[in-house]
Amino acid sequence: MSSYRRRSNMSYEERRAYRRRKRLIRRIQVYAEIAFISLAIFLAGSFIVSHIKGDGKTMTVAAEEKAAAEEKKQETGLKVSSGDVDPDAAKEDEATEEKEEASGSVGAYSAKESADTVQIGGDVVSEYAILINNNTKEIVGQRNGTERIVPASMTKVMTVLVASKHISPEQLDEKITMSHEAVDYSFAGDGSTSGFVEEEEMTVRDLFYGTILPSGGDAAAQLAMYVGGDIDGFVKMMNEEAKNMGLKDSHFTNPVGFHDDNHYSTPYDISMIMMAALDDEFCREVLTTKVYNSTATNVNPEGITISNWFLRRIEDIDIGGTILGAKTGYVDESGSCAVSSMTTESGVEYICCTAKSSSSWQCIYDHADIYKAYAK
Repeated sequence: MSSYRRRSNMSYEERRAYRRRKRLIRRIQVYAEIAFISLAIFLAGSFIVSHIKGDGKTMTVAAEEKAAAEEKKQETGLKVSSGDVDPDAAKEDEATEEKEEASGSVGAYSAKESADTVQIGGDVVSEYAILINNNTKEIVGQRNGTERIVPASMTKVMTVLVASKHISPEQLDEKITMSHEAVDYSFAGDGSTSGFVEEEEMTVRDLFYGTILPSGGDAAAQLAMYVGGDIDGFVKMMNEEAKNMGLKDSHFTNPVGFHDDNHYSTPYDISMIMMAALDDEFCREVLTTKVYNSTATNVNPEGITISNWFLRRIEDIDIGGTILGAKTGYVDESGSCAVSSMTTESGVEYICCTAKSSSSWQCIYDHADIYKAYAK
């Protein structure tokens, strides 16, 4: 039976009661819908307010971090990103910085210009030159000091630095034989000789001195093969060291200094390499030695005597101080070049690097003139 027929059979009072129940049910439904809608609006509003508060807090924190970054930038002179900081990346960067500081690499060897930095002039012939105060790490004067050059045998300062970093003091007295490969490598590149001959047995220490004092290409090649396993392996170590030191415009293809389009540096970078080498106790000993007598060998029972001609030639020239160490270089593309260090009478240490001078003697005169005119 339909609802209509049921209602038609009801009495008047029953129909009134039925309508009251219907109205009550409808009213309850309406109130329930209003309550549900109100609850939904309340929850949505709470979520929006919470989100706005969260954004406000995030913005406040971001603003505080940005302000701290700006303050750090002003204090240190470093460029700090104002974007979001990845905590894991920040921790990784901090670990890298701590590692680099511990190893004395990035940031440890750098120099800056100051208001007192001058252009090197006078009678200096070299087309490229730089003078750095090693005490204050300031560039005193320069002439194309950050321009790319062919480093020639100044490369060997990096060679002995890398070698010294990768061997123990005990290995210095280990006997090693001058190989045909090392001799042939130097000869093929028209490199200088150390004075040792093929199949001669000398110490690793002798190779260091043979690399620097007479600029022996054979000694440099043999030292590279001893430390790196082969030439290519050692060259990779050289470029890794350059990167670790933060050198911006240096790349090496060989440990001797042979010319190659991809073998380059700058007077500034070579000065940084010299700075690092002087901080290495054994390298400093080698670079500052004028004359060295090698250990006894199977070919020369009394050893051989080798000299650093830059140090011997400049020692009688008035430079206003004392030359500490030096390394010269020459290929046609580089002209006569050199990197040296001197200490003034007042105890200030300087590093000078020049390239493209007209002769080996003029290169020495250029260093003397630079020290005398600009080192105080």
